[in-house]
Amino acid sequence: MPSQKNVETLEKSTEILKNGKAFYFTEFTGLNVQQMEKLRRELKKNQCNYLVIKNTIGLLAFKNLGYAIELIKDKLFGPVGVAIAYDDPLVPTKILQDMQGLKIKGAFIEGTIYDAKGVAELAKIPSKNMLLQSLVGSLNIIGDLIHTLTSILQNFVFTIDALKNN
Repeated sequence: MPSQKNVETLEKSTEILKNGKAFYFTEFTGLNVQQMEKLRRELKKNQCNYLVIKNTIGLLAFKNLGYAIELIKDKLFGPVGVAIAYDDPLVPTKILQDMQGLKIKGAFIEGTIYDAKGVAELAKIPSKNMLLQSLVGSLNIIGDLIHTLTSILQNFVFTIDALKNN
């Protein structure tokens, strides 16, 4: 029979995990308190969360959410912290990669499991915001080109009109 404390922890953990789009499994023992607080602040600022979780409670929470625990079972061993992305699933990769002393065990992103090397490759992909900024920048260039072509055409029309009047 599980203790009331464990039941409450499981419910709270399930609630925190339920809206996640991506889950990054880490070993946090290399971090001091200041680094852990910095990590949590940075993640929170980017619509993410960091949950230190017991392995059995983590497995049960993921099982309660309908995930195939066979995929993530090997990531939940030893001291485990889970970074949860609620918006852009790739945002935590860069934050976690930059945190010295933090070991990334792997990730579970939208139904696909990644090992530590896979997460390192994901960190090379630009974030959603960066891609949108690139798109807007490209649209600005196209707008500038249209403006330039329009002004050339106007100058041509004015020149033809001036020749016609002379």
